[in-house]
Amino acid sequence: MVTILPNRGTAKIKSVLSGDTVILLGRASVAGGTAPEVTFTFERVTAPRMASKANNSVDDPGAFSSREWLRNLCVGKTVTFETR
Repeated sequence: MVTILPNRGTAKIKSVLSGDTVILLGRASVAGGTAPEVTFTFERVTAPRMASKANNSVDDPGAFSSREWLRNLCVGKTVTFETR
């Protein structure tokens, strides 16, 4: 069974993938169950892209600093979200 977050609610930010994408950690629906994780990309925000190992590419200028800024700002905090 696949568990997803609802269209709106609160979740904890588990990690940051780039300056515009985070992983949200929801609450487990049953005691002892696994909490759902969802990749969440911010609407109307475009950050420099991190390198892909598969393509042997390099980071866009500013990619690392934008990811670290967002990581320092929000990892571990509870946020309210809404999807459309």
